[in-house]
Amino acid sequence: MNMENEKTPIKLLFGNIAIYKTEDVDSLIDNMDFEQSFFYIMQALQYGHNSNLFSLQESELISKALRILNKGIKSEE
Repeated sequence: MNMENEKTPIKLLFGNIAIYKTEDVDSLIDNMDFEQSFFYIMQALQYGHNSNLFSLQESELISKALRILNKGIKSEE
């Protein structure tokens, strides 16, 4: 595979959501649905945790809240 043909993101949101042009962020915001909003919140919290932005107690509280939310979403499917 030719590496020159691969796109390089201009930014990574939360460390893993690739942005290739500035309009991509506007598109994400304008077209966001419930599942996407939940995904972005999860990514933001995981990024914060991995970046050591939260104390141990805060991380545990967030972790528990996410497990409860995930369980609720999966039971609705």
